[in-house]
Formats: sequence, C-alpha cells, structure tokens
Amino acid sequence: MLEKGKVRLLRSGDFLTADAFAVLAQLSTEQCTLELKEWKRAGNIFSLAHEDKEYFPLYAFDPASSFRPFSSLAAIITTLGSCKPDWAMALWFGSSNSYLGGQMPKDVMMNDPGRVLDAARSETYGALQG
Repeated sequence: MLEKGKVRLLRSGDFLTADAFAVLAQLSTEQCTLELKEWKRAGNIFSLAHEDKEYFPLYAFDPASSFRPFSSLAAIITTLGSCKPDWAMALWFGSSNSYLGGQMPKDVMMNDPGRVLDAARSETYGALQG
C-alpha cells in the first residue's frame, strides 16, 4: 500500500526536485540548494527521497512570499514528525482528513493553518475527550 501511495504522490505534481523548485522560485541552483537544505535542517520543510533524488512538497511554499516556506508548516511538521516519517507525513498531507471535513491538509493549510495543526495534533495524540 505504501508503494502505491508513493507513486501517487510523486505523480500528483505536488512534489518538485530542487532544480525544478529553483526555476519556479527564480533562484540559482546553488542558492536554491542552500536554502532548501537550511529550511529542511530548521524543520521548516520536509522532503522525500526516491531513486537518488530529493523531492520537496510544492504546497510547503508560499507564492506570496517569494516561495519561502509557510511559517505555519514548521509546527505541523514538528507535531507529525514524532509519529510519521517523511513518506507517511506526505501521505497524511495528501489524503482526505475527517478532522478537516474530508479535505486534504495540503489544500486547507494556506487558508486555515490552525485547523491543519489541530488535525495534526489529533492524528498524533488521538482525539481528546471533552
């Protein structure tokens, strides 16, 4: 099942190599590589390794801020990172989520990152009893 999910993710158009991201963000390949490494090291983005290439989620980057990572993404990654490796995290972002009314977290993140963070907390810690 995970293999089918990986293929689906990579074919979705939601993930870019560093070279493709450099073109999109209008950065030199060198500058792009440095920034992606720094953002990843800081926990602001995650990536997927597949067949000797690294892929970055397009939905992690805000076109309104020169394609810098959404500031809200770091908290979501930190929350999910305790229970999900990168591929599982990517599948979570790209799958419908009952906490988000059946929407995918990647589609809700730009307009309502707080709800996505709450969904990540629910995923990680389970539904809280009230």
